[in-house]
Amino acid sequence: MFKFLVFVTLLAVASAAVARIKIEEKEVVPILNQGEEKNSDGSFTYYYEGADGAKRQEMGFVNNAGTEEEALVVKGSYRYIDANGQEVLVEYIADENGFQPHGTIIPKEISDAAAEAAVVSNIQRTQLLLEKKN
Repeated sequence: MFKFLVFVTLLAVASAAVARIKIEEKEVVPILNQGEEKNSDGSFTYYYEGADGAKRQEMGFVNNAGTEEEALVVKGSYRYIDANGQEVLVEYIADENGFQPHGTIIPKEISDAAAEAAVVSNIQRTQLLLEKKN
């Protein structure tokens, strides 16, 4: 009997806790424009625009196709309106030199460090190519 009483008490507490949880309803944002294209050479484009002002666009292609230096290059941007009503914009490139973002929410130090790392990566790659030739 005692176990049953404990069980009923726990059930009542759990039911009360669930009843207090408020389920937040989110607004569904319509997509105004969307598209994509995938090509046999590995290149692609993708974009969308939401009714809330959010946008994303991206394009990619294979650089130095068929060589040892073959790499996918992706360039793009996205934007949205933050909780304070300010537009946030981020532009980026991702290639053999890594991911290099810059934008309104990316601290300048990070953008600068990514650009510097890309230069170092490019120098190292050039040195390796020169060593292979010799």
